[in-house]
Amino acid sequence: MRSGDYLAYTWRNVGRARLRLLLTVSAVVIGATLIVVMTSIGGGIQRNVLEDIRAAGGLNEILVSAGLRPQPGGPGLRPTAALNGETVQAISRLDGVVAVLPEMLLSGVEITYDGLVAQPLIIGVPEEYAAAYGFPPALGRPVPARGQVVLGARVPEVFFDANRQRAPAPALIGQTVQLVARRAGVPAPGLPGFGAPVPAPPAQYTKDLEVVGLLRVQGTQDDFTAWLTVEDVLDVFEWFTGRRPDPQVESYYALRVKTASTEQVRAVQQAISAMDLQATSPLSVLEDVNRGMLILQALLGAIGLVALIVSGLGVANTMLMATLERTREIGILKALGATDRQVVGLFLLEASLIGLVGALVGLLVGWLATQVINLVVLQLLASSVGALPGPPRTVLYTPAWVPPAVIVLAWLVAVLAGLYPALRAARLNIAQALRAE
Repeated sequence: MRSGDYLAYTWRNVGRARLRLLLTVSAVVIGATLIVVMTSIGGGIQRNVLEDIRAAGGLNEILVSAGLRPQPGGPGLRPTAALNGETVQAISRLDGVVAVLPEMLLSGVEITYDGLVAQPLIIGVPEEYAAAYGFPPALGRPVPARGQVVLGARVPEVFFDANRQRAPAPALIGQTVQLVARRAGVPAPGLPGFGAPVPAPPAQYTKDLEVVGLLRVQGTQDDFTAWLTVEDVLDVFEWFTGRRPDPQVESYYALRVKTASTEQVRAVQQAISAMDLQATSPLSVLEDVNRGMLILQALLGAIGLVALIVSGLGVANTMLMATLERTREIGILKALGATDRQVVGLFLLEASLIGLVGALVGLLVGWLATQVINLVVLQLLASSVGALPGPPRTVLYTPAWVPPAVIVLAWLVAVLAGLYPALRAARLNIAQALRAE
């Protein structure tokens, strides 16, 4: 029997009981559609989470903070090591490290300009380290000098007027802004009748800063950060506490470490952890989350796979009914010289056709379903009051491996379901089959 005969015979047979065929294919379509939709849910979660992790920083960067251990002899925790100048030098000497950026956080302050107020994240960095680290400038300089400030890309967007209403983003390059710090409480200048009054410390500290640069959009918290020199930040600390910290001895808030390539991140991270410091990187988080999300996708896809396996029962029933209805026809084929192997091949080809058609239609229906869900949900998020400023780019996302996997699984389920009816047809006795009505 030639290949063309196989196909012609199979095509003619599948069209005999059209309603039964339609119901059987529909069961496969439902199973395939469920696999597409369920794995797309996991794929959408994975894609959004991974994009957020990638946006948190370059994959060749490491964030270093002081480790904590229990306080001996009492409650609480104490740092395991200080992020001081000595630590910065030690990390700089590690193989694979190309730049280290010490950061000093300044909280409880704001920036004012022409009656507008903003409260960005304010970080002080040493000028020479910031230059080596290489911030991407959009306008002006990427590194501040003393008395200057470099703004993240979206800092101009977070200025408010006196009524706490969002103001249009001002053009700040070349302008002078004020750094304003206030004390929460100011002691009284002295008790009346008890000697000369003691002058109260000033309740407010102001410092003029020239805006010399605006960085490119990076999609991280750096977009909402104002960068000063460490010396300007120390001026504010000294006003607050009456003492000027020494960064070479005392601890920075955090360190950023940049490696030459992503392949060196793991080794550098382990070397920093060996110094009793906490070292995290977007790359390590990315790998951990990716593994967890693949497990989630497999679990969600298993729900659709169950429906696909159940559809195999329909395929088995359809093929078994075909065997019973075509008993005499099978006897004639065997009488004309068809071998058992050829009879099995005919029925398995018919089952394969049902599985493949169901898989292809299911993929199409699943794709349409994901597109409709994405469109509806994203529109709802965009129009919702109080929606997040950065809504997800997609809700459902179908990984590239899903379509071929659905086709193979549907074909495999259909073939396994049709195997018993095919073997039963091949084992029919020719004489009994010819006598069948």
